[in-house]
Amino acid sequence: MSTSDSDSLQNDVPVKLGALLIAVILNFALYGYVLHQFLSYLEYRYKDSSRLRALLTALFLLHTYHLSTLFYLVWKYCIIQFSTFKMPRIFLWPFSSSPVVTAVITSLTNIYMINRLYRLTGSKAQMICTAIPAVISPVTGIVVCILNWTTTVHPWGQHGMKTMSVLVAVWYISQVVGAVLINGLLMRALHKSRSGFLRSDTVISYLIRQAIQTGLFASIFSIAYLVTWQWFRATDIFSIFAINLGLLDTMAIMESLLSREMLRERIENPNDIDVTLAKQVQPDIVDRPSMGPH
Repeated sequence: MSTSDSDSLQNDVPVKLGALLIAVILNFALYGYVLHQFLSYLEYRYKDSSRLRALLTALFLLHTYHLSTLFYLVWKYCIIQFSTFKMPRIFLWPFSSSPVVTAVITSLTNIYMINRLYRLTGSKAQMICTAIPAVISPVTGIVVCILNWTTTVHPWGQHGMKTMSVLVAVWYISQVVGAVLINGLLMRALHKSRSGFLRSDTVISYLIRQAIQTGLFASIFSIAYLVTWQWFRATDIFSIFAINLGLLDTMAIMESLLSREMLRERIENPNDIDVTLAKQVQPDIVDRPSMGPH
């Protein structure tokens, strides 16, 4: 490495460490919310299948492992090596393992969402269409992880970085396509199931809004990662989005599971819904006091 390259790397140290700290703090905050969701799920004692419980347990353990590795990075870079820190050309193993953790989490969440879509529509064609980007995304992520590990042994040149950029683009574009496709088909199926009755349509509207939020946040983080990876790679800002994307998917799954109790209450107690709608449509009639006969 030339002297100018070394100086450039050292000048990037505050920015890179700052991006890492922001990513870890955000991950810690989101993990706390996911932990609250898991505890709430256990408190309600839903009688879900053992496969769903195993999937949720795996997600929780993966997020716990991921957060632990991030804490290790902060401890290593910001505490142990703080006074003598030099920007490494080869990063520690948690950086290389993070893509595979995210890929596995994406696979598990896609399995849940595709199964939910299939149970709602019963369409094998839609299941296959959504499964294609859902398979491409985690497989590409695992390939990126393997290439990261090989880079620690044999650092790449310019051609290698171009290959990595293409793979990362395929990884996150397929993730955006999968999220939009799955949630778009869910919204379409839910919209077609409207019955015209207030109670059921209110629940369906809530589920449609939930699907929009799930696809929107996942797509925003994926696109933000691609933009920052392509044009602001030297700052490591992309790590803020890459590290926390899996938590957003898990939050969406837990939200859909926990909302069942609230939706059940809305169906069983329609009076609150009827009064609220009536006030929105005819507030002057509902709120007007009775004057009685003159």
